[in-house]
Amino acid sequence: MAEQNPSTLNITLQLGDHTMRFPVAWNEEKYYREAAAHLNQRFQYYSSGMKSKSAEQIWVYVALEAAVNLQRENARYDIEPVKDRINTINKTIINALVDSAENTKEKL
Repeated sequence: MAEQNPSTLNITLQLGDHTMRFPVAWNEEKYYREAAAHLNQRFQYYSSGMKSKSAEQIWVYVALEAAVNLQRENARYDIEPVKDRINTINKTIINALVDSAENTKEKL
């Protein structure tokens, strides 16, 4: 029997009709279990409204919804506009300080 890495834990998840067993980091187990529960809940939601669709088709809807949610989260945490604004403010401050220093030198 192969030795288990002490920093990982073998978990078993049920996603619809599929059972999955794989190692995850100890500190990630909670997220995998919560994700599986969420995906199963969304699968049930779509199944109840799309009776004519196959399980495979329903999983595509679940995957698309998860991907859209991830993109929304990524957009929420996009800090590039903030970085750009900070750079603009910094340049304005530096220019004001330089102008102030030059004006002070002229008065002396």
